[in-house]
Amino acid sequence: MPEFTLDFEVHCSRGAGLCATSRVSYSRGCPQVEVEPCEICLEKAENKGFDKGYDKALVDNPQKGD
Repeated sequence: MPEFTLDFEVHCSRGAGLCATSRVSYSRGCPQVEVEPCEICLEKAENKGFDKGYDKALVDNPQKGD
């Protein structure tokens, strides 16, 4: 089977380089790329989840007397 080499860079949607946290492996003869999310994207996702849960708690448990 013919082979070729491909060099590429990996970036998150906000532009941070993720090449240092990316790994290439082969499974069933096919290349796979695994990318760890950057710390800023993880923090944004955590804050978004916190805000969503907080808002849901306010709706599900309204304060008496408001």
